[in-house]
Amino acid sequence: MTSDIQTTDTVDAILELSSDIRYVAVRLDGNLSMKQRDGLSDASASESDHYEEILVNPTLLTLAAARGNIDCGGLKFLVVGYGNFQQLVVPVPNGHASVCVPYGVECTSFVSAIYRLCCAAST
Repeated sequence: MTSDIQTTDTVDAILELSSDIRYVAVRLDGNLSMKQRDGLSDASASESDHYEEILVNPTLLTLAAARGNIDCGGLKFLVVGYGNFQQLVVPVPNGHASVCVPYGVECTSFVSAIYRLCCAAST
């Protein structure tokens, strides 16, 4: 079982991957930790981010994984293009991680590192 401290440490480790990362959320075993860089313009509200991580992203992952499992080899990640940024959502054992970056940043380059950090937190 993942603790709140492990989840928070994982968020910090993901945020350190790149200065381009604006926001990180990790939800493992029901424990949610989120962090946003200070001084961001066009940042979303913390309360809406919370509901996105406990409702929207798990639902999107469930739907996309159900489709991916039919004949596409599963689901590796989703990218959601919002007006002010893009959000990478990565399914990991016992949860998910999401990372927001500006447009122009190749967010899929973070998938392997995010997966590895989240799996290390789960053990």
